[in-house]
Amino acid sequence: MGWETMLALDTNVKGVVAYQPIGQMPARQDPRKHLVEAALKLFASHGYYHTSIADILRESGCKRGTLYYYFSSKEELGYAAIDETLRLVREHGAVSHLYTSDHLIDRLHKVLDDLPSDLKLGSPDSFTAAICARMAAVHEGFRQHLLQRQLRIVRQELKRMVRQGVADGQIADSVNPDQLAHVVIIVSHGAHLAALLGQPQAIWEDARHWMKEYLNSLRR
Repeated sequence: MGWETMLALDTNVKGVVAYQPIGQMPARQDPRKHLVEAALKLFASHGYYHTSIADILRESGCKRGTLYYYFSSKEELGYAAIDETLRLVREHGAVSHLYTSDHLIDRLHKVLDDLPSDLKLGSPDSFTAAICARMAAVHEGFRQHLLQRQLRIVRQELKRMVRQGVADGQIADSVNPDQLAHVVIIVSHGAHLAALLGQPQAIWEDARHWMKEYLNSLRR
């Protein structure tokens, strides 16, 4: 019998030994991932302080001991939820446009165009940047963590890209990378704040129009 037909041992709850090929064994679930996803869903729909540990356990299907194996408290789970949301936005949301091969100005335009979809909570399952903003608004530790993460990751990456754009002749060489990165991030933060305060969509549209015109003036 070859290695490709090697069998794995499995035992059911009655103690009866059963066998199945390793390739057919179900993939092991990731309890930590389930806990973070459940917390994000509940924080989005009910808010951080109105979500209990019991709610998260019920939503995730995990046991209390499992939760405390990965997280010492709901607060620590909150920090993990923020990190996961930033990862999702970076990889699948508006920020993901920064990592394409397009002209940098076009990439920034796409980021601005997609920010509203990142901010909308169309359903409790929508893991968006707005969840981070809402959590940061009610918890100083979350606010500091969010700012530090953004400054350390997005701002540094954006500054690097602007420098490269200037070196490649895509952007006017008079541009200060630090200042441009700061302006883009401030506009993004303003969009988050406007969404939290329920400001009219027209305010964001005006800001986006102005920002895109400014960026076009830097194109080379």
